[in-house]
Amino acid sequence: MRILRIPVILCVLVPCLGTIGRAEDAGRGPAKLLSHPQFADYDAEPRLSNGRVDTDRLISRLKELGATTYYWLIFHAPTDWDDLKIFLPKAAKAKLEVWVYLVPPSESPPHTTLYSEPFRCNYERWAEEIARLSLQHPNLTAWVIDDFYANHTVFTPAYVRQMQSHAKRINPHLAFLPLMYFDEITRRFVEQYREIIEGVVAAYPQDRQEINDAGAILSDMAVVFPGQLDCPGGTPSNVGDFAAATISATVLAGDRQVVRFSQQNDNAGQVTGYHFKQLLVDDKVVWEEDVGGKKPKQREVTVDVSRYTSGKANVNLTFRLFEKKPVYNFGVRWRLMDLQTEGLEPAADFREPQKWLASHRGGLEAGFGEALRPGKAQFHIPYVVMTAASVEEFRLRHDDPASPQRMADWLRMCFEARRDGKCDGVVTYCLDKGAGSEFFPLAAKLFHDYRPAKK
Repeated sequence: MRILRIPVILCVLVPCLGTIGRAEDAGRGPAKLLSHPQFADYDAEPRLSNGRVDTDRLISRLKELGATTYYWLIFHAPTDWDDLKIFLPKAAKAKLEVWVYLVPPSESPPHTTLYSEPFRCNYERWAEEIARLSLQHPNLTAWVIDDFYANHTVFTPAYVRQMQSHAKRINPHLAFLPLMYFDEITRRFVEQYREIIEGVVAAYPQDRQEINDAGAILSDMAVVFPGQLDCPGGTPSNVGDFAAATISATVLAGDRQVVRFSQQNDNAGQVTGYHFKQLLVDDKVVWEEDVGGKKPKQREVTVDVSRYTSGKANVNLTFRLFEKKPVYNFGVRWRLMDLQTEGLEPAADFREPQKWLASHRGGLEAGFGEALRPGKAQFHIPYVVMTAASVEEFRLRHDDPASPQRMADWLRMCFEARRDGKCDGVVTYCLDKGAGSEFFPLAAKLFHDYRPAKK
């Protein structure tokens, strides 16, 4: 799981020749993937004193939770693959689906000390072996690779197509889903991968709007996130690349002109000097802030622009995401909200992003202007929202307070999005299943409250 993604991929995979048809032609259409309610849990499995998974305890806690699916991570111990084979028949008796979850090259040696054993970075072999196991255990229905797009130079469309062909030859109904982050869910990703995957797992929504916007892109209802300036994950950039949104404003009578807005960016990290957020008045930078080095909270910014409007009847206000250093894989989204002004009358605010003029250089994107043309609703890629469910992981993604109640509020937000048709499932990340967990009973209540009644 990502903290800050500027990885160097050292594990090289060479695909063999071969092809696979579109996912919807592979014996199972993507829309059928989540035909059963997807109320899932991932990782944080209880273990015995010998390091093996306590499969009985895990089954018991998943039943208490009300989960329908468990994502089995193969990473913590060399015996995880063997323990999966013990777990699967017990999960079938408990009416639990199981998805296998693998780590990518960037989370394998030399970057870490552990591989997904025993097949390590041989994902074609993993595809075959998981497919064979799924024939023995029909409740094994899918597999996932973590940090997929951060490793997209390895998991190219050609390689994924070949990887899928290995699995589909054995079990055409086995589904594959990449783990993505919300800043990586772009039209480019959709166009490259939608015909060779069965769905997406999307990690750590910042709010409900982010879930809605990603669902719109994955359902061909939109092509960009509205009201945002983005450097999509996995997008290389050059110095001077930018994405910008411009609106004209009338300068009103008076000596004081002020621009006030709310803003939030994700994936800030501690790396500085790359992406900069800027406000320009007639091409003059009047405010800027480094994306890095600050916690990604929503904040209000007030800028006195009086000296830049003096003697003018009209000005152009431009919000710009600007590259001062090139990046390889440092995705960020800058969301703009609640534009207010004093002494200025803009032609539109952020509630009408379609009225702004969008511009860009390089691979950066502006969710304004003509880019907001609607999609054609010609496809739907099912997606599951993953939300942090332990104190440490929640604090890492959403800052303090990482209280049980705040984590419950986030989980409720995800379940409500599923209920409203904005996503297709929900999975908790690293839910503490220990007896003393304060969050577990709150999560269990939400699982049971939002699960559809059995017919």
